Amino acid sequence: MKRHLRIVFVIFFLTLIVIQSSYALTNPHAEKSSLAKDQKKPVFHLGLSLGTTSYYGDLVNNNLKMPFYYRYGIQVNVERDICKATRLCLNFFGGNIYGDEKTDGRTLNFKSSLLAPQLGLSFNFLHWANKGKLRNHFATYLFVGAEALFFSTAGDLKNSDNETYYYWNDGSIRNLSESFDSQDKATIIKRDYKYETNYRNLDIDNVGKVPQFGFGVPLGLSAEFKFNNGIAIRAGAVYHYTFTDYLDNITSNSIGNRKGNAATDKFLFTHISVCYSLPIWTGRAVCGTEKMNTHITRKKPKKKFK
Repeated sequence: MKRHLRIVFVIFFLTLIVIQSSYALTNPHAEKSSLAKDQKKPVFHLGLSLGTTSYYGDLVNNNLKMPFYYRYGIQVNVERDICKATRLCLNFFGGNIYGDEKTDGRTLNFKSSLLAPQLGLSFNFLHWANKGKLRNHFATYLFVGAEALFFSTAGDLKNSDNETYYYWNDGSIRNLSESFDSQDKATIIKRDYKYETNYRNLDIDNVGKVPQFGFGVPLGLSAEFKFNNGIAIRAGAVYHYTFTDYLDNITSNSIGNRKGNAATDKFLFTHISVCYSLPIWTGRAVCGTEKMNTHITRKKPKKKFK
């Protein structure tokens, strides 16, 4: 997961460099101190989101004991105004999702590390509100996009001594399978909650290499409070509807009590964000906005007297 986060930050800083270079090339007069303040307009918006994730899939997820700070998510947002109430968004999400089911029929668990670059549009509903404090300081966004999912799924199947977990009917975990001969030989052990077994390298269901790539549709809703200095605080949630059933490594093709349903896996990212709007020189009008300070004052020709 640390490798995935490093990739997210590298992509984020590369995006900043591209934006800065494009800004310098297309706005050669931006550095001149003679520009009036009203010649700058926030067009690009950068944000950093931190939050927690929730998994929805084939497991009942009734035995999850991982604290919230383990089920974290982080997202970098790069947004650009294209119309009055519409932004083009390039986001990079990274995080973990967990699942842990313990029932009479089976005991299963997994942890999946995710990296998801996204491209989409966000719409501000409050843009059409009456002018004043409500419109100037508040915004509500609906986000719709498409994403590519890169993930790696692992399970907690052994402890630190490399002993496999066997779940007995009395509720205990032991180092031997439950049988009449192992009643006196089996030792009670505890889970270490370290997900050391990569399911891609463990062909449990005889399907070969487990896929680690898929697509999804993120749907988000958020509310934003804007300060006068270009900084904003945003809170919201993004529901990731994916087109893969391998985030938990339980599918309709799984064997025995591992068998799941045919529905794909989903997860929810609930977050709080800090955003900053970059003041950019607007030499050309943005869609739906008026060009600023582009009027030309012409001097009237002096009349000649004979």
